[in-house]
Amino acid sequence: MFSITEEIECYIACITDSSLLPLMGMNIFLALLLFTVYLKAKSSVFRIFSFIAAQLSMVFAIGMVASAMQCSQMLTIEIYTAYVLASSAIILLLPCVYYKALIKRYRARPITEVMDWPQHFVNILSKKAEVYYYDSAVPRAFASGKAVFLSMGMLELMDESELKAILAHEVWHIRHNNKTPILRQLSIMTFTRNRSEDELELLADIFAGEVVSKDAVESARAKLN
Repeated sequence: MFSITEEIECYIACITDSSLLPLMGMNIFLALLLFTVYLKAKSSVFRIFSFIAAQLSMVFAIGMVASAMQCSQMLTIEIYTAYVLASSAIILLLPCVYYKALIKRYRARPITEVMDWPQHFVNILSKKAEVYYYDSAVPRAFASGKAVFLSMGMLELMDESELKAILAHEVWHIRHNNKTPILRQLSIMTFTRNRSEDELELLADIFAGEVVSKDAVESARAKLN
């Protein structure tokens, strides 16, 4: 029968005399330091990469622990290794796949098929973002991965300045990776807090107000409400 106490005792007995112990300690310390950076960082990019780096440091430490082990009780290492591999795959692959799945789901088409200026405007704010439209009378706009999605209802309801405010709002989300599942998934996996939806929307509105105008933001909000 598996016993966590026996496994911990086995780790201590096997690792204490290992020549790899200093390197194990350094990697574990580095992982903790990087995880602290993840907790403190305000930039989503720093959060993502510091978490991945912390995971890799722990993988190296696990490898050294496994090479030093003389016991058969390795279940906790196997569980953690599986967690590291799964979580890293999710972090790396999900943003690349999710927005493409949304394009297929909504049968979205490049906005340049109906008008050129929205894509040109977004290119000024973000070189990576692409604008798509989809057939729906419900006025809606959202961002995911590298894409901004606008419904036909939104295009028909808003004037040009209001659409620019909406596009700037969504580009802010793309630049901060907040409207894709990646940071939410990180928060779940690490039991940490992500910013609330209201806080994210307020920050995106502030950015849109600076790029376009506060009046355009308020006008767009009023039409949606």
